Amino acid sequence: GDLLDEGSGSLNALELHEALARIGAQLDTEVGSDATMLELTTLERHAEQGVTLLADMALRPRFEQRDFDRVRDLRLNRLIQLRDMPSALADRVFAELLFKTHPYGHLPIGTEGALRAMTLRDVTGFHERIYGPSAVTIVAIGDASHGRLRELVDRAFSDWVSAKPPPDPPADPLAAHPVPGGPARLAVVNRAAAPQSELRIGHVGPPRSTPDYHALLVLNMVLGGQFVSRINLNLREKKGYTYGARTSFDFRRAPGPFTLQASVQSEATADAVREAI
Repeated sequence: GDLLDEGSGSLNALELHEALARIGAQLDTEVGSDATMLELTTLERHAEQGVTLLADMALRPRFEQRDFDRVRDLRLNRLIQLRDMPSALADRVFAELLFKTHPYGHLPIGTEGALRAMTLRDVTGFHERIYGPSAVTIVAIGDASHGRLRELVDRAFSDWVSAKPPPDPPADPLAAHPVPGGPARLAVVNRAAAPQSELRIGHVGPPRSTPDYHALLVLNMVLGGQFVSRINLNLREKKGYTYGARTSFDFRRAPGPFTLQASVQSEATADAVREAI
């Protein structure tokens, strides 16, 4: 995901970002639990150039060795920094305990061992195997007719042909990985000199396809999805344990986590857990 804008088609990284800057485009790349998303925003009069650049990034990334080495080193350095961040440690342990060996059991940023072992061939092979027209969804929104937007997308992506046939069923890569369940557990992780306690309380929740999706959105807003929700008013406003506490459902293709998250005063850890529950 980080390498997609490090040069594509006939443009190197600098030339690509200069081309984006000339049309005032904003590019965002997000690697999530279920998908990689490339998002580009620009003025409607530059839509054709924008879609063409976006297609080049998805279809024809250059994947040069020096860019791979630099990006991998940056991510390794970031992971080393995160070792000392109690919030990042809590997120990692929570995911591992909740999902174990399931693909959701690690954070999208990866692990030091996996990054050190990775080669450029691993990246190019993944792109050849996974990135293809049978797996992509394109959403186009703007000040243009449906026909105009469809024409722009068709022109930019028309030569996208899979190098290999689609994988055999199950097409859903999560189908072979049932989400684990289990009894309630308490995990205490020592982080020397941590200024506060990081709390993660939750369980495996429903997938995005649940018929209760909208009801759960409302439920979460009442419970911990906004400043005036019950959790925040209790732990922050009434008890003074934290600067903020929140809850969230992470709706994914497979059942994702429901999480209560708060950073609380160390001496109030047990009381904050009791109030949260």
